[in-house]
Amino acid sequence: MKRITQRSIAISFTLMLAFASVAMSAPKSERSRKITIEGRVLQVNKEARTLLVSDIWSKKLYSVSVPEGESFRITFGIFMKTAEPEFWQVRKDDRVRLRCVRAASKDHLGRLDDGRDVVAVTVSN
Repeated sequence: MKRITQRSIAISFTLMLAFASVAMSAPKSERSRKITIEGRVLQVNKEARTLLVSDIWSKKLYSVSVPEGESFRITFGIFMKTAEPEFWQVRKDDRVRLRCVRAASKDHLGRLDDGRDVVAVTVSN
C-alpha cells in the first residue's frame, strides 16, 4: 500500500512539472499580451463601445474596447450583482474587472486631450 501511494505521488509530481514547463515555455511576448485590468470607469462611450478605465494597481489609464458578446465583471456599482453584465449597464465611477489583450503592434499607446497617456486594449475571454 505504501509503495502504491509513493508511486502515485511521484507520477503526479512528474506530470505537474511537465505541464508547468509547457506553460512556461510560451514566448514571453505572448504571455505579456494578456492582462487583467481592475479599476474605476472614468468615461463610457456607448457609440464606440469603449471605456476609459483607471487601473487601481498600476495607476495607468486604459482605453478598453468591448466587442459585442465579450464579458467582463462589475465589482462595484448598481449592476454588480449581475453575473454577466451588458455594456449598457456600465456607468461612470463603477469599478470593473476586465480580461484584456494588448494590441500586437507598437501603436497601442495614445494620448488624451489633457496630455495623459492611454494604453489601448481589447476585452477577450
